[in-house]
Amino acid sequence: MIISKLTLYNFGVYAGENTFEFHSEKPVVLIGGMNGRGKTTFLDAVLLALYGPNSFAFNESRYKSYGQYLKSFVNKADGTQNAYVELEFKLDSETNETYVVNRQWSGKGQRIHEKISVYRDGEPNKFLTDNWSMFVENILPSGLSNFFFFDGEKIAELALDNTNAQMKESIKNLLGISVLDTLENDLARIVSRIIKRSGSAHDSQELETLKEQQNRADGALRALDERIGDLNTRLGDTQKKLEKAEAYYKTHGGDIVAQQQELFNQRSYLSATIEQKQEQLIYLAAGELPLSLVSVLLQRIQKQAEKEHESKALEYALQKMQNLLNQYKLTSLRTPSDDVSISRFISYIEDQAKEEKTPSVYNLSDQALYQVNNLLSGSLLSTKKQTHHVLTERNQSKKQADQIDSYLSVDIDEKSLAKAYKKIKTLEQEIIEIQAEIEAEQKRRVTLHGDVLRANLEYKRFVEGLLAKLELNDDGDRLLKYAQQANDILQEYRIRLQRQKIGVLATTMTECYKRLANKKNLIERIEMDEATLDFCYLDYSGELIPNGSLSAGERQLMVISLLWALAICSKKELPVIIDTPLSRMDSNHRVSLITTYFPQASKQTIILSTDSEIDQHYYEIMKENVGDEFTLVYDDIKKCSTIKRGYFVGDANGDQAD
Repeated sequence: MIISKLTLYNFGVYAGENTFEFHSEKPVVLIGGMNGRGKTTFLDAVLLALYGPNSFAFNESRYKSYGQYLKSFVNKADGTQNAYVELEFKLDSETNETYVVNRQWSGKGQRIHEKISVYRDGEPNKFLTDNWSMFVENILPSGLSNFFFFDGEKIAELALDNTNAQMKESIKNLLGISVLDTLENDLARIVSRIIKRSGSAHDSQELETLKEQQNRADGALRALDERIGDLNTRLGDTQKKLEKAEAYYKTHGGDIVAQQQELFNQRSYLSATIEQKQEQLIYLAAGELPLSLVSVLLQRIQKQAEKEHESKALEYALQKMQNLLNQYKLTSLRTPSDDVSISRFISYIEDQAKEEKTPSVYNLSDQALYQVNNLLSGSLLSTKKQTHHVLTERNQSKKQADQIDSYLSVDIDEKSLAKAYKKIKTLEQEIIEIQAEIEAEQKRRVTLHGDVLRANLEYKRFVEGLLAKLELNDDGDRLLKYAQQANDILQEYRIRLQRQKIGVLATTMTECYKRLANKKNLIERIEMDEATLDFCYLDYSGELIPNGSLSAGERQLMVISLLWALAICSKKELPVIIDTPLSRMDSNHRVSLITTYFPQASKQTIILSTDSEIDQHYYEIMKENVGDEFTLVYDDIKKCSTIKRGYFVGDANGDQAD
């Protein structure tokens, strides 16, 4: 089934005639619009066209009658109060047959009457018009439509600790298991009718009694399953309330109140640290640290003093050589030629000494020069590094202290916080009580399930006993025997079929989840109880993973994996329509959905999204799989939406349309 056209006339926020036409063969259709611009109305229109009063959107609405529901969609902009929806689709790509279903009504008057018209290949078809509900139920049963047309914001509500009763029944329907229940009831009626006609009154009465016991046991088990489902729903609602209460408590300073004493202790510790660092800085400032301010001058002094020392050393050496020369002249070892050479050498040194003579400015002693050299080469640098380190630590402590001061200075309404805290504790206690009640009901379910098995066994044994006494003299006796044999075969077939179907579903769901999930090692395998249809999640070591350990986004991903797996296992080629597809998803999971699920969910996947869900970044990622694109443009003056080709083109943010 591929939708080729959807026309809305005065329907919801769409005034006049507005038509979505789908031409592209690419799998993804992208419809963008801000909140309140008609995305959910698109989904409502498809469901209404297909199912009318059987639409789950109507059944979940606040309207008590179908007429009121229809009237709520009438757009009165043109004053006619006439409205219609028309859906055109191709059922089979091979036969290429085209179907059009049109539902129209008027909002005038108290009683709303709907007219439905169905066309096949462009020709009116009276049979389909009169029997459309039966026809569409064979294509896609209304009870299963929420597996293919769904609201992303409501997906997380399905991710409960145990699969709810409605979901279980839908799974049976989609996998073709529920038809066995109908067959079993038909066989039971046949057996009962034959025994009444051919058996004794006592046997008939006993059979009726056993059948009533069987029905009561089945009814009690179904009622308990519904009770468990309601408890799980209540648990989910209470957990949401708790999350809101905790968020309120935190945003209004609840954490500060709870941590106040600890904050005071931290503040005292930081104050002591700041004081200690301040004392260290004072100690450093009392030493050579101030000299770092004149480090350039110290370097100049060092350079000048070294030159002065070199000049003095040269003068001392020259004087020493002159004394030695005078002593040498008094000895008998000297020669006239020696006097000339030595005199020249001494003169050369005198000239060098005059050239390099440095005026004495600082006249530092050797000890003083050593101290200057030591100061500049290591001591002062080390002191500066130590000072920088102490300053950094002191400033960090000051910053932390200022932050704590800002926490402690928050104006806190203690009465409001006390009330919020009490509410949190009440909700926590309520959750504990609900969880305990669920656990108790689960244990009671084991007993009731045993009662069902015993009632079925007693009924079966009684019928078999009657068969053993009967002589197969007429058709009724043979029919009774064969009906019972068929029932026995049916029971065995049910067990095997359900085991096979559920096993395939769980395996397929595991594969879908692994293709979508970011934490690929978190869940290694998904299993499904073949009797209760409850899911359980196992890690790589085979250990059970509590449902509560999954985040809201992961639980939503789990349900999407289930929906994807059900669509695969049902082998139904139907379009998928997703409203608000990325609710509660983090960036990694969004990419997985966009690149993996959307293109493969169906041959036609229609995405209804805001610009914040599928923004330009995600649009570029999925663009290669996107065919038709539309933007819902809202006119503030006319209070209606119109359709434009392209994703978020024109005045899509809610300003007046062109």
